[in-house]
Amino acid sequence: MKTILVIDSDPVTANLTEKFLKNYGYEVEVTSEGKDALDRLNRPRFDLVLSDTQLQGLAGFDILKIMKKCFINTPFVFLTADDDEVTRMEAEALGAARLISKRKEYINLPHILDQLFFSSREMVA
Repeated sequence: MKTILVIDSDPVTANLTEKFLKNYGYEVEVTSEGKDALDRLNRPRFDLVLSDTQLQGLAGFDILKIMKKCFINTPFVFLTADDDEVTRMEAEALGAARLISKRKEYINLPHILDQLFFSSREMVA
């Protein structure tokens, strides 16, 4: 079973995402703060981080930058309403595995994550 850390400061979105992914067989932990997320990432038990770009305190981009500096290689995916081209380019430049639009792609979230896990497994094989 894959374990996902969801980081979203909106409690409604965080709760909905947690339930949605659990229904698809993922193990999910949720936090609303970047500092708490980084503390949790010090223990390597997550297969993927799913974060909004806009958070209170540390933004999603900041979390990804710190992870890179600390050699935390957990795949990072943005789930955000900020799906403009500039945000997409910044996510790609920082090495995010994907940027998923809350407005356009949320309903397909479990399938998108399945594809990401499948493609990363193919690269290892």
